[in-house]
Amino acid sequence: MSSDQISEGAYLVDDYQPEQPGGKTAFDYFKEEKILTGWNLGNTLDSFTGSIGNETGWGNPPVNQELMNGVKAAGFDLIRVPVTWMGHIGRAPDYRIAPSRLNRVGEVVRMAHEAGLKVIINLHHDGSTSSEQQESGWLSIGKSYKDEAVYKTITDRFTHVWEQIAAYFQNYGDWLIFEPMNEIHDGGWCWSNAFRSNPGKQLEIINNWNQIFTDTVRAAGGNNAERYLVIPAYCTNLQQTLSDSFILPRDSAANRQVVSFHYYDPYEFGIQGSRFEWGSPADKQKTDDDFAPFKPRYIDKNIPVIIGECGSVLQLYPSDSAKQEEARKSRFEYLPYVFATAKKYGLVPIYWDNGVTFGNGEKFGLLNRTTGQPNSEDSGTLIRLMINAVR
Repeated sequence: MSSDQISEGAYLVDDYQPEQPGGKTAFDYFKEEKILTGWNLGNTLDSFTGSIGNETGWGNPPVNQELMNGVKAAGFDLIRVPVTWMGHIGRAPDYRIAPSRLNRVGEVVRMAHEAGLKVIINLHHDGSTSSEQQESGWLSIGKSYKDEAVYKTITDRFTHVWEQIAAYFQNYGDWLIFEPMNEIHDGGWCWSNAFRSNPGKQLEIINNWNQIFTDTVRAAGGNNAERYLVIPAYCTNLQQTLSDSFILPRDSAANRQVVSFHYYDPYEFGIQGSRFEWGSPADKQKTDDDFAPFKPRYIDKNIPVIIGECGSVLQLYPSDSAKQEEARKSRFEYLPYVFATAKKYGLVPIYWDNGVTFGNGEKFGLLNRTTGQPNSEDSGTLIRLMINAVR
């Protein structure tokens, strides 16, 4: 691995053996490599404690090769590795990323590649996704749209961070894909009064950050000139991704972009866990109606689309066996249907697994984070249903 010592003005570069890019468009790469389903390494490199990225801070063990092998053996083709960099970024003007953080992300990425997986890395909780009163991430659109000076400072930091990430991974091949940010919004998830009354400024910032990300990666050397890049809309929201206000960046590399949105609809069932029934004809029709527009807008134009996060929480009702069984049945109905419908329209669904199976939080865990095996019989069945789902 590269030394922790970096010369003045230079960026750390992994001494990974340089690979040659394949020269394929993103659409052809996804098609020819048969990238059909994916899995998220959630609550791991994206977790943080005290505003410092901490791999084990939210209860999951350090990533090992067995986990990556298990993800591949389960049938997934792609792994999204969310990364929170805050707490590992130095002061202005250079905003140097700690070599130890870059090296650890590199280790995890190489484990995934060793298992045979394609990989996406990003900036995750560096972006504030909670209310402004609780925001901890530095990549704040809530602060940026209110103050031009703050916007410029945040954008400068964003640029420097991506310069370093891209430089470090410049020798890695087509299988490593970059995503600039995750679910950026002002604390209101597209529903704040400020956004609904005047969305223009925030939407402009997202488009600007996507453009800056693209230009920064392309200029970073090595394979970055042709690397595949994921481009998200405001809040990685489905409707915003289909909106005319979402503009894909100008790109010196032709046809290397991948569009992303996240999907937990209906929210009450998918992520909140306040609704335990799903599967009516109306429920299924809504999923079709949600996914169908992506085909003419992107897929038919040879732009691949990933559902960067999707899933439904495990709901537990220990004092109500009938409700428990209905919730279980609905989850077995929902996940295969979402995956099958995504594939029907040419989308690549990526399941959000946060490793959690108990407690009061969001329980998305399907794989044991130490062994890489399904954490229960139900989890194993759900994985097989998602992988094999077709319509």
